Amino acid sequence: MTPKQTDLFNQPRAPHNRTETSEAAAKSFTKKELNGMCFEVLRTVMLSDDGLTCEQVEKRLSMKHQTVSARLRDLITVDPPYVEFRPDPFTGKEKRRANESGRTAKVYCAAPL
Repeated sequence: MTPKQTDLFNQPRAPHNRTETSEAAAKSFTKKELNGMCFEVLRTVMLSDDGLTCEQVEKRLSMKHQTVSARLRDLITVDPPYVEFRPDPFTGKEKRRANESGRTAKVYCAAPL
């Protein structure tokens, strides 16, 4: 079940995948911190003209990968989504961009309002 859009920035606690470490991480965030992180990740993606990879968001916000990827997942799974993957005009597949490692990663773009 995905949360309603009105619930995204009003989560009482961070979602987790029911593993011990994920549950501990979820409990470590206050409601204000969690909602603020979602907002900052969304704002960063929205300010980008051509979308951002998770790594690019991490660097711009100086946040850990686990935090940014979880917040991006929150933003893409809500209905309707705040962020989305867009197709590459040349391949028709989800747009990808090289990370520092040289491997490619999906590009997150702000969903139309």
